[in-house]
Amino acid sequence: MSLAGKRLRLRKFRSTGLRRVDGMGNKMEFTNWTETEIKKWLWLRSVEWAALPAYLSQPLAPIMFIFLPWYWVIATVLVLGVLWTAFRYFYVNVTIATIACFFVVWAKWPAAIGSAIYLFLHHQPGPALIALAWPLVGGFVGVPGKVGLIELAFAKKIGFVPQDNEL
Repeated sequence: MSLAGKRLRLRKFRSTGLRRVDGMGNKMEFTNWTETEIKKWLWLRSVEWAALPAYLSQPLAPIMFIFLPWYWVIATVLVLGVLWTAFRYFYVNVTIATIACFFVVWAKWPAAIGSAIYLFLHHQPGPALIALAWPLVGGFVGVPGKVGLIELAFAKKIGFVPQDNEL
């Protein structure tokens, strides 16, 4: 697509006054976003969506290390990741992706640090170190996927590309 075509598409996108309401009642307005910012948002949500169980485990797994053996928690995340592969391409939800992003970003380090302190104080240094490192390595536990397909599905959901657009 030529540069003029991209500008025309972006102008059409902005002129629609596209707004999405996330789960917290806030309106997500893409009208003032540049094309680069929208593409970055789409890519980030797509990467998170592709491995959603592993992504959500970043704040949840360190807490679960307190109650369950660490190897059961990691195995559960892996099994959920395999099960998630059946749904991740066929169902995308902008609201869930946005809420998951805010939840993980704000909760992963307090959960990891708090769980690690608790586990160290209860003489479990191995699980404590795993809990402390989990926000860094937890995202890599997910099953790899085709991020481009998910990105296209999100782009269609927010109206960034036409509904009949294909990869």
